[in-house]
Amino acid sequence: MTGEAECVSLSEAPHDVERAQALSEVLRRRAEQDSLFQTGLMQWQQRAQTLNTGGGDTSNTVSGGSQSGPVVQGRDFYGINFNVSGQE
Repeated sequence: MTGEAECVSLSEAPHDVERAQALSEVLRRRAEQDSLFQTGLMQWQQRAQTLNTGGGDTSNTVSGGSQSGPVVQGRDFYGINFNVSGQE
């Protein structure tokens, strides 16, 4: 129970929530059994929380006439699904 298989699986589909949960669960169980691993995991988590993913600036432009589908403006979207019916 190292979490390596779950980590590889998640790297193949990084936005897959079920794969992320599987990795999280195996890491939690390993941390419960290995205090040194738990300490390292907590230190990694603290460092990861301080990472800056960018300046936050975004510029959005929609042009070229009428838009017949959804238009989303923003920054850092993941896992968005559109269920659109009745498109012409």
